Amino acid sequence: MSGNTVQPGTAVALRLPKGTLLGIRDLEGHQSCELWAFDATDASEYLDPSVTMEVTGRLWPTEKSKFYSGRYEPLLTLVEDTVNRHDLMQPSSSACARMLFYGEDGKRAGCTEWALAALASIGVALKTLPRPVHLFRRTDVDAEGVFSAMEAPSQIGQGVVLHCERDLIVVVANPDDEISLATGCNPSPIRLEY
Repeated sequence: MSGNTVQPGTAVALRLPKGTLLGIRDLEGHQSCELWAFDATDASEYLDPSVTMEVTGRLWPTEKSKFYSGRYEPLLTLVEDTVNRHDLMQPSSSACARMLFYGEDGKRAGCTEWALAALASIGVALKTLPRPVHLFRRTDVDAEGVFSAMEAPSQIGQGVVLHCERDLIVVVANPDDEISLATGCNPSPIRLEY
C-alpha cells in the first residue's frame, strides 16, 4: 500500500487505476479536505456534486453512495465511512473567497490554486475547477434554507474509503484557514492511502 500525507495549504494529485481503494483519513481530528475526481483519459468528465445530489436524493452522501459525473456515470463509490458527514454544496476555497469572506488581500492561495498546481505537476493543465466534494465538512440547512457551517465532525483517525469505478485522476486539497470551522481553527494533516 502506498500513501501520501497532505499538509495544510497543499494538494496532491494521483492517477489511480480502476478498482483502487483510496483511503482518506483525518489524522488529528476536525479537519475537512476538498476532493475532485476526473476521468483519466478525458478531464472534461469530472465528479459533479450537483448530479450526485440529484441521483442520490441527498444533500450529503452516505456509506455505499456513488459519486457521479456530469454525464451521470459513477466515478467513485463510498465503501467505508466513519465520519458520516460531508458537504456537496459549497464551492472550493480560493484566493477570491478568502478576499470576500476573510477580508484578505487576494495574495494568499486556497484549495483551488493548490489543486490546479497539483494537477499541472502530473501534466493536467486546467484553468478552472468544478465544485469539489468537501469530505468531513458539516453544513447544516434549516427549514428556511439557511445554511450554517459547523465544526468538522471527524475525530482522530476517522475517514473514508472510496472505490475507483474507472481509471481516475483524483485531487485532494487540505485547507489551512486558522479561523475556519472546516479546520477546527487548527489546520492539520490528511492521510491518503492507496
